[in-house]
Amino acid sequence: MDIRQASEADISILLTILRKSFADVAKRFQLTVENCPKNLAFCTEQRIKDDFARNLKYYILQEGGQPCGCVALEIANSTVCYLERLAVLPEYRRKGFGKALARHVLATAIEMGMQRVEIGIISEDTELKDWYQKFGFVHKGTRKFDHLPFIVEFMCMELNGA
Repeated sequence: MDIRQASEADISILLTILRKSFADVAKRFQLTVENCPKNLAFCTEQRIKDDFARNLKYYILQEGGQPCGCVALEIANSTVCYLERLAVLPEYRRKGFGKALARHVLATAIEMGMQRVEIGIISEDTELKDWYQKFGFVHKGTRKFDHLPFIVEFMCMELNGA
């Protein structure tokens, strides 16, 4: 298993990973391009280009040279960053790849001197919520956005050693 920082040359790889990885989430929560166009199951090349333009850092996990997952890190301010776009292709799940990607972002955040990492997830996704809680993320709050057909749960983790 190898994790490397992605570049704009990797946009097509990222697009494939994100779309395929989030397709089951979209299906499970009945998200469509009409009711939730920003769901990553419907990600566009332009959206990833925009992510790079605003300095989102993407990382790709490869197994045996095959890209099978990704994650992104966004700097909110000098002490807070966001873990975003965590995705593992369905055929590679339950092998520790998601955990490795999350740990990579957490280690990178500590190296950058961040004090807290935050995430936002679909509040009803209890399996994902439990997964993040095992890492040490705690509930921070929820919010209903008019443009989303679900409630967003915000979670955060204070970083020791930052």
